Amino acid sequence: MDRKEFLSQLGMGAAGLVLFGCMGGCEKETVPAAPTNVNITLDMTTTAYAKLLTPGQFAYTSNGIIVALTIGTTTNPSKYLAVSQYCTHQGVTVEFLSGSSDFYCTAHNSRFSSTGAVMSGPAGSALKQYTVVQTDNILTITG
Repeated sequence: MDRKEFLSQLGMGAAGLVLFGCMGGCEKETVPAAPTNVNITLDMTTTAYAKLLTPGQFAYTSNGIIVALTIGTTTNPSKYLAVSQYCTHQGVTVEFLSGSSDFYCTAHNSRFSSTGAVMSGPAGSALKQYTVVQTDNILTITG
């Protein structure tokens, strides 16, 4: 093999690696489906959910839901919110922003309202919202 053939094969190999890497990076991301037929209870006296007794705090459930307690005011009391925890853009876990009572994806800056509606993208669809009912220190989440 002469120098020209060697460089040609080397270039083709490198091009193949670049193409393979690009194709892998261009695959559609799998976004976890929002939980359906939900009927769960959370005991806020347990370590896992005790922080939900404090306004502005949030917690993730084991089945893909984020639950948060808003910071209330005299005219707008604190309330519990529950939405699917995975951003509808690429499935990154969202966080609760207590100051504005909305949800935020740190990966690509999608922002969702307290009801899960898209406020800014790149996410194109809403987070699924769930109903939360509080009875003493127990939260029941359905939807």
